[in-house]
Amino acid sequence: MKSRILILIIISLSLIQSCDDKLDILPQDGIGSATLYQNEAGAVAGLMGVYSRIVRAYRESRFNAMYPSSGTDEGFENRSVIRFYLENSFSSNNAQILDEWTLLYEGVNAANIMLVEVANSDGLTEAQKAVFTAEARFLRAYLFFDLQRAFGGLDGIPMPTEETLKQLLPRTKGIDVYAQIIADLEFAEQNLPAIQETVPGRASKSAAQALLARVCLQRAGAPFTNDGDYYTKARNWAKKVIDNGYHGLNPSYEDVFNKLAQEEYDTKEVLFQIGYFFGNSDQQQSGKIGSTMGFRVDDGSCNNRGFGLISATITLTNAYRNDPTDERGLWNVSPFYVPTNNSCEFRTSFNQMVYAASKYRRFLESGGTGSYGPHHWPVLRYSDVLLMYAEAENELNPGSTAALDAVNQVRSRAKATPLAGPITAELIQEERRLELCFEGLRKYDLIRWGKLQEKIDETVTAMQAADGAENTDWAIYGTGTPATRTNTLLAYYLDGYTNYDNNKHQLLPIPEQEIGGNDLVTQNPNW
Repeated sequence: MKSRILILIIISLSLIQSCDDKLDILPQDGIGSATLYQNEAGAVAGLMGVYSRIVRAYRESRFNAMYPSSGTDEGFENRSVIRFYLENSFSSNNAQILDEWTLLYEGVNAANIMLVEVANSDGLTEAQKAVFTAEARFLRAYLFFDLQRAFGGLDGIPMPTEETLKQLLPRTKGIDVYAQIIADLEFAEQNLPAIQETVPGRASKSAAQALLARVCLQRAGAPFTNDGDYYTKARNWAKKVIDNGYHGLNPSYEDVFNKLAQEEYDTKEVLFQIGYFFGNSDQQQSGKIGSTMGFRVDDGSCNNRGFGLISATITLTNAYRNDPTDERGLWNVSPFYVPTNNSCEFRTSFNQMVYAASKYRRFLESGGTGSYGPHHWPVLRYSDVLLMYAEAENELNPGSTAALDAVNQVRSRAKATPLAGPITAELIQEERRLELCFEGLRKYDLIRWGKLQEKIDETVTAMQAADGAENTDWAIYGTGTPATRTNTLLAYYLDGYTNYDNNKHQLLPIPEQEIGGNDLVTQNPNW
């Protein structure tokens, strides 16, 4: 990649196949963006080009899925060779870091170009312009938020907008990045249609409200301070979703993820999802979530491999097993896998240390090949909205019964034992792990709570203590009489934890290639 990545990326908004068949727009070769945005159909086609950048940015499942889970109290990368940047053993010239940075900013640039073209269009009505602008600003805010959480910190990120997309930019202070994200989302919330009126897979008013709640909670926590009453704002945005009367929990936790695997939309529970698509052997719009960190399938003849690159921590496994009625336990942390040459039948793992994060089940996918398939990625779920409401409400009113009720709604759906109260911040934080594990949130949650180092230490201690202990699941789920049923801790399982430097690894480094091409950009601390 040449230098000056942010500014010199060339985006083609002539259309490629969209991320979901409901959004498919045929390519119109030779149509420039100035011509494209002169009618509603052309503007929709341009918008699909922005969505296609979202698909490309997250299709490898490293940045949105594996990275926020690995090296936490939720999961760890369990390979000795496939490290990417998941084990905190890399430098600022890491190729995957550059890839993530570049793809996310390509999406930002595409959204900015759309904003310019919509504003300049003579063929769109003012009402149409408002809706298209709202959707482009939602997508830009979503990308800025991911960039800011991963790379920004107090110093922030370069933040190109439609007014500055041709300029080299320094880093914008983190508080100002959040101000822009919130402004984009507030505009989107005012102008996007209700989710019932939206084409499935596209942004909606509910999605903007839920993302605002998430952004405000992140802004309230470390490394920032709650200097703008962001807990109140987070609570109020979450409450808007709760009070609109449409959204609710799917009665079955399992069914939420069955639908994602089968490319379906459950808009009552899943407020926004990234839809991957696999057709005509086209891998460009498909993704890896089912193969990289889903249910482990060793036999590729059983509807494609599931590599299970992220294992659940023993503390997460035990937390589920301590409440046997909690249906999330066997779904998210399954002792089962599909071995080779076993007629695609399940077998039980001897070692609890290698239980894969099994939330995403590739054998449910209808298509795909190799590592890629059409499994959708959940971005915002209603259960998260309830837990965000509970967290913010409890911060404002410690021991709040309203917060307790919101948490118990989530637990009730999972058949988990209700909490008796009083509710505490620690109980809410643990519920987020139990409900939302492997959905790309845990590392960022622990950072904003100031607890990442604490949870790393606790996890390492627990894993070491479990080494050589009996697999306690075997009496319930195991079959046969293997030579050993003891847990085995391999040294490299701990690499992501022992390599972690709390003064360095809370942020990813700005890619060296970016700094080399733009001397206005400074590096993150200790990189």
